[in-house]
Amino acid sequence: MEKRITDSQILGELGETAVKKIVLEIGFIYENRGRLEAGTDGLIELRDRRSGAPLGKLLGVQVKSTANGKYIRETDHQFEYVMKATDLAYWRKYNVPVIIVLWRQSDGTAYWKDVSEAMHGDERRLKFDKGDDAFGPDCADRLAALTIDRRTPGVYVPPLNMGESAILNMMRIRLPDEIFIATSPFGTGRDGIPALLKQQKTRFDWVIRKRRYISFFDPREFGTRAIVDLDQVEAVDTPLIVLNDELDDTNDTIELLRRSVAHQTAAQIRHLAKERLFYFHALGMNKSRSYRYASSVKDTSAKVVSYYPNKKFPEKPGYVRHHAANLRFERLGDEWFIVIDPTFYFTRNGFEPHPFPGALLAGKKRLERNAAVRGQVVMWQSLLEDSATPKNDLFQETAASDHFLGFERLPLAELAQAVPEDTWNRTDPRAKEMIAADLFDEGLSA
Repeated sequence: MEKRITDSQILGELGETAVKKIVLEIGFIYENRGRLEAGTDGLIELRDRRSGAPLGKLLGVQVKSTANGKYIRETDHQFEYVMKATDLAYWRKYNVPVIIVLWRQSDGTAYWKDVSEAMHGDERRLKFDKGDDAFGPDCADRLAALTIDRRTPGVYVPPLNMGESAILNMMRIRLPDEIFIATSPFGTGRDGIPALLKQQKTRFDWVIRKRRYISFFDPREFGTRAIVDLDQVEAVDTPLIVLNDELDDTNDTIELLRRSVAHQTAAQIRHLAKERLFYFHALGMNKSRSYRYASSVKDTSAKVVSYYPNKKFPEKPGYVRHHAANLRFERLGDEWFIVIDPTFYFTRNGFEPHPFPGALLAGKKRLERNAAVRGQVVMWQSLLEDSATPKNDLFQETAASDHFLGFERLPLAELAQAVPEDTWNRTDPRAKEMIAADLFDEGLSA
């Protein structure tokens, strides 16, 4: 009998060649196992695509090729694959992670999965998502994440995606040239509030500590004249206070900046002094509202107050979610910066604090992704820039002299490597626990 090479052998070789080509295009190293293999066709070694250095991190690869048939329960978006029991038993003995790659000749598609990602209740069945599990350059960091030994604290594989631009969640503060200081008959600001409230034109963007008053406006022109010694009011160069290394001056500057921001942004947001939190206020009971701002590309809007009725129990109250931010003030050298940390604030109806905000916040934070957080930072930056421009609106009439602080965005930071957000979300060992918690939270608010 003459020797023959079967169509199945040719198909298998085509599949391995196609997978090897993809691995090399990713920038990793692929080695065929050769004829003496019992369940893995090759090994992938990670490689730093910038320096070219091999990283010594290995993955086993099993390629399964098909000519043109459909996979189990295949749709436009997903399908399933059942592994052989003997293969699975063998892969479990491996001391490196093993992936399976399914290659189809008719359309040239390739999908991959960690062989340990079996469906719940069936250890041999894998479920593939055609979007997330496509085998190509975008899966570099997910492959790298499989090589991390989570039993060993501190083991880390650097992100292998190419670089990206990042915005900084801080802005430079432009301060006025002068700051007003005076002595006060009151020891603290709290002591002076009752006297101030009896006056007209009250405002609260000032600080009194140890009988010293400071503000960016002249206290003699407002109701604050009642809480200072009028003959002791003096305008001095701002750096004498804000750039002084004395701890009292630093603390007073931080508090004055916080209160000045609260005053300038009062038309849009409210300030919770105790929590040091700024949040978009509601316009009515259980009403959503949007805020229009200039993004990095074009004008856009965001729903900054959202009402969520209780769909499961309509007779019970829902809740209102407000976009919020913790704003910190940092001095670097001879300049002051504002640092923006986006978060959320929850109320019963837009005005009354929610009794269980922690559970709602935790559930929302787990669902946050980089693009959403980035958008919130841009929104708050736009709000702060806008607050430096005086305007008359429905909520508050302001004069040019009330806007003392300016805000300047910092240049984009060019990162050498992109943040592999999807990779770490999918491979976090707590992922199943977090998903279950998210479903539980949705059930509470549904």
